[in-house]
Amino acid sequence: MAERDDYREFIEGEYEILEGRDYQDPYDQYDYRFRNGYFETDPYPPYMTYMLLGLNIVTYLIMTVTGMLFGLNQTEQLFIFGAKFNLYIAGGQYWRLLTAMFLHIGIMHLFFNSYALYAYGPIVEKLYGKLRFVLVYIVSGLTGSLFSYVFSPYPAAGASGAIFGLMGSLLYFRRRRRDIYQRVFGPRLLMIIAINLFYGFVQPGIDNWGHIGGLVGGYLVGNATGLYKERGFGLRKLLIWLLLIAVFASGLYYGRIKYKVSIPNVL
Repeated sequence: MAERDDYREFIEGEYEILEGRDYQDPYDQYDYRFRNGYFETDPYPPYMTYMLLGLNIVTYLIMTVTGMLFGLNQTEQLFIFGAKFNLYIAGGQYWRLLTAMFLHIGIMHLFFNSYALYAYGPIVEKLYGKLRFVLVYIVSGLTGSLFSYVFSPYPAAGASGAIFGLMGSLLYFRRRRRDIYQRVFGPRLLMIIAINLFYGFVQPGIDNWGHIGGLVGGYLVGNATGLYKERGFGLRKLLIWLLLIAVFASGLYYGRIKYKVSIPNVL
């Protein structure tokens, strides 16, 4: 199922290229490094990361089993469960901006995104704490979906916008504590972001606008929430939240204008 006849017959997905790890548990390794940098972080295990991992996996299993039971192909499954279809979002189905970030296109897509979440989720959850981590993940995913909706005509699904948001939030940590950031990450994170964005531009079928939107959203939300136990809600943070609201409002408004000539009767 596609939005228009000239759309591709597949849903765009994304795959992250991550650097190799020389350890098994990123949470324990980064906990050691942060503690030795005398930087206060969330002391509890990354329960929210594991919850999001489980949610993505369970959603994929439910979607797959539903497709088998009712004889639905993959595109039909993704449409029913809430993938990003621009015309339907323009017609009022804004919830697709949220649901699309929990859907995956095949087992390999799920595997790559799950690995990326496992690699970066515990680090960001440690740096921001559980509630702020969830805000970073959700708002980044929504921002990624919004950018894809506004700038990419193709259907899409995947958690990559949210995962790029985690990397964007680490750039805020870089601005706040560059000394510890350099000791822990060095130049690797910037290289990973650059490689992924370059790969997204040269490889067909990748929703790079979702990546860019997630990266921008993660950096902004990181600024708006602050790190773990970072206090204060000053004018700067308020302005960032207002900026995010304005981005969503203008993006949704622009989308309705852009796609109004072919909005189906979906309400």
